[in-house]
Amino acid sequence: MRILALLTALFVVSLPVRATTVLTTIKPLGFIAAAITDGVSEPQVLLPTGASPHDFSLRPSDVRTINKADLVVWVGPELEGFMAKPLASHPHVVTLTQVPGMPLFNYATQGAHHDGEHEHEHEHEHAAHEHGGYDEGHEGHHHEGVDPHLWLGPTQAKVIAKAIATELGKLDPANQARYTANLATFDAKVDAKDKVIAQQMKAVNQKGYFVFHEAYGYWERHYGMSSKGHFTVSPERRPGARTLVEIRKALEEKQASCIYAEPQFSPAVIESVARNTGAKVLLLDEVGETVALGPDAYPSFMQQLADAFGQCR
Repeated sequence: MRILALLTALFVVSLPVRATTVLTTIKPLGFIAAAITDGVSEPQVLLPTGASPHDFSLRPSDVRTINKADLVVWVGPELEGFMAKPLASHPHVVTLTQVPGMPLFNYATQGAHHDGEHEHEHEHEHAAHEHGGYDEGHEGHHHEGVDPHLWLGPTQAKVIAKAIATELGKLDPANQARYTANLATFDAKVDAKDKVIAQQMKAVNQKGYFVFHEAYGYWERHYGMSSKGHFTVSPERRPGARTLVEIRKALEEKQASCIYAEPQFSPAVIESVARNTGAKVLLLDEVGETVALGPDAYPSFMQQLADAFGQCR
């Protein structure tokens, strides 16, 4: 009997410890999660390449993936409304718009409101979108409520990382020290990259530009930038005729040098507006489609975005 008990104990000890599985809805959140879980596990990303959280529909296999994850990280219903129902009964969820200390920007007030922390020294509380922003059938319509594109702000990214590390430390105390160390490494890398990009963005802000949709406010305020406007508040809405006329006029009057399209959406309407104006049509990838998931992915994503903005000369 003693031999059987010993063998059983040895078998239990030899069983591999299952890694805590982290699922993020979108790739940029996966970049941040990968930095925190480095050396412990690799996060999963729910949305496939090319999919937009603005209009995504869950498949049965997606629901199974959500249910199997130990921890799910999402922005919140402001961006991924399709996640509200399956997450209602999930035991471990990080909803980023509800994280204490998250600096949030409210479209309606055209300024940031803070929950316990101050913005980074580069943050500027001014309207990032001064002109334009009309939609087909909704001329004059603007976003209201919280801007959900949190991952585009370096300050917000550090708060996201801390929230993930804290929750993982609770779920997986055996690796808590590793998560804490990874968080410190992540913060240091983001700060170092931030200093480089801050200098790079000074030159960009001297050039006028339009963005495809109203998504880059956190980045723009952080670096003291301001677009001339946007084609649409959200990608699922077609730009309105008045918007296109106003943007075309601004380009002809040389108020802007560049228009930024996005790889997830057809740039045809943008190219037609820019034709014969001398304005450049460039790409901004708000979700880092070409960036590989890994512990250094988020600083790489920051640099990719900075380089894209830097093409406007």
